[in-house]
Amino acid sequence: MRNIGGSDLDGARADADLQFALHIKEMFPELRVEYPEAVEGRQAYVVVGTREGQPSWKFFFDMQSGFLVRVVRYAESPLGLDPTQIDYGDYRMVDGVQAPFALTIARAGGRSTIHVDVIHQNVPIDDDKFMKPGAQPEKRTRATLAK
Repeated sequence: MRNIGGSDLDGARADADLQFALHIKEMFPELRVEYPEAVEGRQAYVVVGTREGQPSWKFFFDMQSGFLVRVVRYAESPLGLDPTQIDYGDYRMVDGVQAPFALTIARAGGRSTIHVDVIHQNVPIDDDKFMKPGAQPEKRTRATLAK
């Protein structure tokens, strides 16, 4: 396990957000529309999101459905900007919200495909699941719970 920071941490936060497409405006204060491009044979609107001090991201929205179908983002590396492309597909309704059940992640080192069987929203998860191995959990008092 390694510590992550900078644009890698930024990407990890986005990856963990199953409703990421709904939060793009919050994450990127500056958005601009570019010329449409084809993604998997379908036309898509292209939106570029920028933030101060971070590499820009490209978002591709299917012209017919409006769904986010691709994200291209960059992480800083010793060799320059390292691209990651994520393709989203197989959208299905989950608790009144369309969610992608297929993700393909392509990086310089390889390609991974994730197929989701079931999505449950707002399920409580014990904080210990997010601890680094060997780390001691914080003692919880009424004062820390009120924060």
